[in-house]
Amino acid sequence: MSETSEKMLYVISAKKELAWPSFKETFDYLYNLETGVREENTDIDGIKNKRLQTIRALDSLGHCDFNFSDDSSKNKVYAASPVLVRLPCAGFPQAILAGARSPATIKQLSDACQSVGNHINLEIKEQASESVLIPKRVAVQAEDVRELEAIASSLGIPFIETPSAWSLLHFAASIDDYLATLKWSNDSELNWKHQTFEPSSLQFKTIEKTETNIRISRYSHPSRNTQSYYFWQDGICTEIDLDWGRYAILKALRRNVLIYDKRRFTMAVPASANLPRLLERALTLCSGYAATYVKKLPHDPQIQGFKLFSAIPPQIAEMTAAKLGQTLLQQSLNIT
Repeated sequence: MSETSEKMLYVISAKKELAWPSFKETFDYLYNLETGVREENTDIDGIKNKRLQTIRALDSLGHCDFNFSDDSSKNKVYAASPVLVRLPCAGFPQAILAGARSPATIKQLSDACQSVGNHINLEIKEQASESVLIPKRVAVQAEDVRELEAIASSLGIPFIETPSAWSLLHFAASIDDYLATLKWSNDSELNWKHQTFEPSSLQFKTIEKTETNIRISRYSHPSRNTQSYYFWQDGICTEIDLDWGRYAILKALRRNVLIYDKRRFTMAVPASANLPRLLERALTLCSGYAATYVKKLPHDPQIQGFKLFSAIPPQIAEMTAAKLGQTLLQQSLNIT
């Protein structure tokens, strides 16, 4: 990995907000620079997926927020304010640097650590090799929480003493809370091209008839490059957020897909069933590392691709699953 991995966050931080077309243009340029791929040889679908993975990782790490709507002209990426976020770990208190960052930030942080004491440990590590344009993990370990507070004060940024992973989990809605906000209607089915979510593989497929009275359908607009998701149950429907919708189906069918290894403190989430954003951020801020990807796990060969979250305390894993109506599958995740 080169210093290019930092530059996407530098740009977002400098601009404070980026319209989606500007983000795409900047990402594509930096991606081609990082990978050495000539622009005319770019895999369009591949880079689109990488773009979405990167923006989701930047969001879950607390570096930025994004807003997507049906009106693509309003889609924007916003830099989050810089902050030291405490990790929910045992032992000496640790915090990671989240939010906006400039080329001078890490030097300033290093100076702030030195001003507090030589015993302060500043650790800077690259993200996983498959991560694209995700900035380094910057972590500070001290002997006392007050020292982390002093470092943040020296930088003029907040220090959040309560681990954000806990705060986000307590603040986040549950699947039942989300479903209670939906407005149902008796509208007829759209005559657009559509596919149905298959709970066994967690993929959208062309299915003539489902075996249950509950489903999610993905409709492709006939003229715009947009998709809509509708949740159907007993002949009535409602438009739904896909991240919540998939777990609504899984809860209704009592299909559990979240795996937890209590010995390694690792949690596996199907890549085709992303967690709702606040829950994903809560898991990511347990370690400060973006989730890593594995193609397959032996526990459920029907599911292709899992995201692995590290340093997840058992209580946080259990609470995350409960928010989604899931029961954790307690299994070993000894992945080489």
